[in-house]
Amino acid sequence: MRNKKRLASIGSVCLILTAAILAIVMKDARSAQAPATTISKKIVIVTPSEPDTLDLNSSKMDGVCAPIAENITERLIGITPEGKLIPLLATSWKVSPNGKEIDFALRKGVKFHSGAPFTAKDVQFSHERGLKSSTTYQRSMRMLESFTVVDDYQVRFRFKTPDAQVLPGRCTPVESKTYYDRVGEEKFLREPVGTGPYRFIKWEPGHYIEVKTYDDYWGIKPAVKEARFAFVKEDTTRVSMLRAGEADMILECPFPLVKEVENAGFRTARLPTHPSTSVQFHTYNPKVPWHDRRVRLAVAYAIDRNAIVTRLFQGIPGLYPRLCPWELGYDPELKPYPYDPERAKKLLAEAGYAKGFEMPLYYFAGRASGQKETAEVVALYLNAVGIRCKVQGIEAIKMIELTREWHKSTEAVVAGVTTVPTNNYAEPTQALEIGFYSKSPIGLYRNPEFDAALEKARTTLDDEKRAELIKQAVRILHEDVASVLLWSNVTIYAMNKSVTFTPTVKATHALILLKDIKPAN
Repeated sequence: MRNKKRLASIGSVCLILTAAILAIVMKDARSAQAPATTISKKIVIVTPSEPDTLDLNSSKMDGVCAPIAENITERLIGITPEGKLIPLLATSWKVSPNGKEIDFALRKGVKFHSGAPFTAKDVQFSHERGLKSSTTYQRSMRMLESFTVVDDYQVRFRFKTPDAQVLPGRCTPVESKTYYDRVGEEKFLREPVGTGPYRFIKWEPGHYIEVKTYDDYWGIKPAVKEARFAFVKEDTTRVSMLRAGEADMILECPFPLVKEVENAGFRTARLPTHPSTSVQFHTYNPKVPWHDRRVRLAVAYAIDRNAIVTRLFQGIPGLYPRLCPWELGYDPELKPYPYDPERAKKLLAEAGYAKGFEMPLYYFAGRASGQKETAEVVALYLNAVGIRCKVQGIEAIKMIELTREWHKSTEAVVAGVTTVPTNNYAEPTQALEIGFYSKSPIGLYRNPEFDAALEKARTTLDDEKRAELIKQAVRILHEDVASVLLWSNVTIYAMNKSVTFTPTVKATHALILLKDIKPAN
């Protein structure tokens, strides 16, 4: 009866690489006409997290860095709001017939915010810096054999094997070698210089970052002239700032408040994106109960995912077993584990835990909306079947540091409601590799069968064949219960009536590109 009451209380709480073999010469996205009107006042955008740096080639939390930094620093390849790859600092690129070589023709006449000209030496500098300091870039270039400067405006990447992740990842974020040589590491990290439409103005640690349009920008001039990115961790505080007119746009509007914000007359934009929210297990330690698949499966059956999404989050997040229907490799035959607490108890008893056990339940604090609430409700569900959880929130930067340590340990006692990558990446193999590949620096799962399927998928350029390999890899994760996907994230941008914003799909991160903020009609 007590468990039924607990469950009743829970219900109350829950009130691309395409055509890679062909030469690609893409239409210049900057040929569009400049906006007819501009936004002269300083736009204030409030985000839940502060970057560790604005240097994309050394950031340890690029998911927080990139949304702001990509206004300042440009990549070789750009992306439209619809997710189409377009020329940026590379005017074109050509893939060799065997898929192992990509030549980039670089844009001429581009200047960094420092006034220095952009050339191939800056691509080389940025590439080498990324290989040295960025685990994200190291992973993206895992198949690299060599990098060559052909001349001042052409570079070549040669790979040991074809790599389906290279072009969707949009390649190297480019920074100025001349600037680095002049100012040194410390200033380079805190006062970035790029080629983007916005130049860095000020960083007040713990409070905000300010940027302003770069007058000598090579491309189209954006409507927004100045912007402040303010950092406010608390969800309701960001909403209060929007309602009070202290913010023009907020990121990660909490799901339970979306309808309220819309009814108050504010605009919203919804972007299916990562991070997905899952129960993640550290599976290297044979002494913990969840090393046993039956226990992980019991956790899956113990949680009513549908109730969390529909009652707690008003049906906004997605509910998929792994990948989303629009992703390459989506398997419509794969079904999520249903809510069945009695079956969960039976599995726990079979595994030798009829009386349950204690389990930590960590969650990312301040990274994405809904993490704390999800962790608390999951703890109630698990407690109802005998798994007693201690819920603990850890700040994003610290959580990533700890995850890197746990990856190296066979004795860690770790489980949590985490944002392990699962879906809504530019290329599905990216998410699978970051979250579950045994060599991923933040991976907490090891399965040679999965690794083999993933590696084969990454090196297969044919979309149809890669889709089947992705299905195979995803099915392994699902059947082995590598994690329990609770909901697929939807990032909510909320803004006042004076502006509109079009978010960018398939960009790996929930970007806040100021060029896509326009005055409302």
